[in-house]
Amino acid sequence: MNLLPRLALRQLKTQLRTTEWRALLLATLIAITLTTLLTLLGDRLERGLLRESANLLGADLVLSSGRPLSDERLQEIAANDVTSTQVVQFPSMVSNPDAGEETPPMLVSVRAADPPYPLRGEIITEPAHTSDLPASGNVWIEARVMSQLGLEIGDRLQLGYSEFTVSAELISSPDRGTGFRSFSPHIIIDRADLEATGVLAPGSRASFRVLMSGDKEQIAALDAQLRPSLADYERLLALQTDQPVTGNALGNALAYLKLSALTALLLSALTILLSLRRFSQKQFTRSALLLNLGLNPAQLVRVYLYQLLFAWGLLALIGTAIAALVDGLVQSWLINLLPQRLPDPAFYTWFSGAALGLVMLILLGLPPVLSLARIPVAHLLRGDTPPQDRRARVLQASCLVILAVTLLLFLQAPAAALILLGLLVIGGLVFGYIAQFLLEKLAEPMAGKLLLGRLLRLRLRQQRKWHRLQSAVIVLLLTLLAVVWVSRADLLSEWRAKFPTDTPNFFVINIQPWQKPDLDGFLQDNSIDSTLYPMIRGRLNELNGEPIRPQLTEEQLQNNTLRRELNLSWTRDRPEHNELLAGQWWETTPDRPQISVEQDMMEDLGLELGDSLGFDIGGQQVSAEITSIRGVEWTSFRPNFYVIFSPGALENYPGTWITSFRLEGERKQLATEMLRDFPSLTLIDIDQLLAQLGTWLKRLGDSSAMILALTLLCGLILMAVTLLQALEQRRFESALMQTLGASGEQTRRLDLLEFLLLGLVCGVLAGVASEITLAGLHVQLLDVEPKLHPWLWISLPALASLFFVATGFLIRRPLRLDQCYRLLRSQS
Repeated sequence: MNLLPRLALRQLKTQLRTTEWRALLLATLIAITLTTLLTLLGDRLERGLLRESANLLGADLVLSSGRPLSDERLQEIAANDVTSTQVVQFPSMVSNPDAGEETPPMLVSVRAADPPYPLRGEIITEPAHTSDLPASGNVWIEARVMSQLGLEIGDRLQLGYSEFTVSAELISSPDRGTGFRSFSPHIIIDRADLEATGVLAPGSRASFRVLMSGDKEQIAALDAQLRPSLADYERLLALQTDQPVTGNALGNALAYLKLSALTALLLSALTILLSLRRFSQKQFTRSALLLNLGLNPAQLVRVYLYQLLFAWGLLALIGTAIAALVDGLVQSWLINLLPQRLPDPAFYTWFSGAALGLVMLILLGLPPVLSLARIPVAHLLRGDTPPQDRRARVLQASCLVILAVTLLLFLQAPAAALILLGLLVIGGLVFGYIAQFLLEKLAEPMAGKLLLGRLLRLRLRQQRKWHRLQSAVIVLLLTLLAVVWVSRADLLSEWRAKFPTDTPNFFVINIQPWQKPDLDGFLQDNSIDSTLYPMIRGRLNELNGEPIRPQLTEEQLQNNTLRRELNLSWTRDRPEHNELLAGQWWETTPDRPQISVEQDMMEDLGLELGDSLGFDIGGQQVSAEITSIRGVEWTSFRPNFYVIFSPGALENYPGTWITSFRLEGERKQLATEMLRDFPSLTLIDIDQLLAQLGTWLKRLGDSSAMILALTLLCGLILMAVTLLQALEQRRFESALMQTLGASGEQTRRLDLLEFLLLGLVCGVLAGVASEITLAGLHVQLLDVEPKLHPWLWISLPALASLFFVATGFLIRRPLRLDQCYRLLRSQS
């Protein structure tokens, strides 16, 4: 081994005795361990949750069309190296040919698929099936079809001109389609048997789908290839577009995971920065001595860089091993959160923590190491410090920028990370000066009343630079911890708010106008809280009396409201679950037709209040003026509409009625009575879907709780390390004061008083910084409505003061007089 590496190793052993070096090693170890663990966990969760979401969709990508897919389109898909299969889904009446007239036919959703099917997920039947699809002439049907038609395994089911043998009960299946067809009772047949039924003819309402699966890159390329050429009647469905509820929750959960990873990295980086600064200041005398003994500045820099590299190599091995151990424990805990074992992470994720640890050590350590090379030899005699020239500041700023870019690339969330980093950097500079100013102002009243107050004021004046840096770091630490804590709470409340306890669990559709009075009576007699809404289908085709398409941009023409018929409605009273955002709601029947339009549709199509929209309804043109804008929560499981007309505008057009309500416990039997009294209605039971969504919320909540616990643990350890460094610095001052007559208990109370003020000031500033940061993150990253958190303004100062005082009380022990003498001699 060369001289410089040997010298670095020897110096490294002696550095382990210093608090600054131990703090540096601990912060780096935490950074490597936690980054590796969060990267492994994030990759596993992302792959697992995306896989489960793909299981719900039945594929990685789905092309859905209202018309049979052309040969050219199918050849385009086949030319790509992906697995694909076709599905036809349509509503149809089925019956029990062996039952009498007392068992009327039932409306179901028929899925006719080609093998292999599905491409993602699994169809579960009873008895268990051994093939992808029912054998020719057989059908799998859901329990509701069996109970309503009085069928059992082996019985016959009539579909069109064909009779099928019921070979299994369909327990659960992916790829249920979208819209109301996804809620209807389902039956599955082989597509080869479809033509013989004769149920599909030109003009039939059916969905023709191609399911596609492959690796991530293949699917992304195919998505990019197909999307620009979609026809008006085609729609490309990816994981988040087809599952709006679970998809948004998944996106938020992964965004929260990235936020936690960024927080952990910044926590570690701040502590490493603080430790390196203190370490470099402690190395002035050692560096001057080494330069005096013959080392040139370049060799001195190499010695310290060797120390950082040797330390990193050892910490990388230990941190990765600890992360692997904890990852195994987490796997055993997560096994109950997902129905299948989480997939293995990508190979590179095992080295992510070590790589980022090396980047942070080098980029943060290079400026202070280079400053040691400029230490004058005269420091041994006069205590001179290296000059702070412009090049050093430029180098330090450049290293911080490179580190920020590295973190952005690692997290793949540039917008949110840039906001967070920008706020933290600016906030650190501003809050450091504000904290120093407030500390001195708070100490002034104490100086006139307490002896310790005068000593505290003197200490604060002497340690201005250190308090600016230390306060900035502590404010940022508290801010990051508060951001992670509050973000999780806001996400959970947002997820749960989507499904309140009164969420309807039954939909009723296909209510004919002549059935409405009797159904109203049934609902009222059984105290079922429900409102019936008319539903009429129409296609948007005019804007202000002119064809709408030439007036829109290419991006606006891709809006789904132009690609299909819309469900329109009319009512006198505004639906209670729709918020009026702008305009005026009609109080009576207006002279001219008026409409209320959903907010997103207004924004996406560039519409304004006062515009006139025209609709083609059954070949007849209807126009109305936009007089109000509504906010609609599409995941509320209540009847919602893009466009609602004023009374009188659509009353003469043929349509049906729709409603939803909630039944719990024994009252669910009322749904069966309703079907018995109104056999032609379609009753949709969405309890299964709500239970599935509830399971998702629990999984995401449990996962985020574990991430939060790990991040908080990291933050608390690093904060304790920061305070330990401050206490080590105070030991020399305390030893000097005790030799001059102060008691050990007085010096200890002085330290605790300083920590109390530091906790109060930093807690208040962290509360302000947290509110600002949370507002930006909620909008940019988590897609959550920003709001104030007044409890932060009280809890952060109180908890910070309590933590600082408790840490100081536990760590800081009064020095004996002989210890004071030894400490002063060692520093002389």
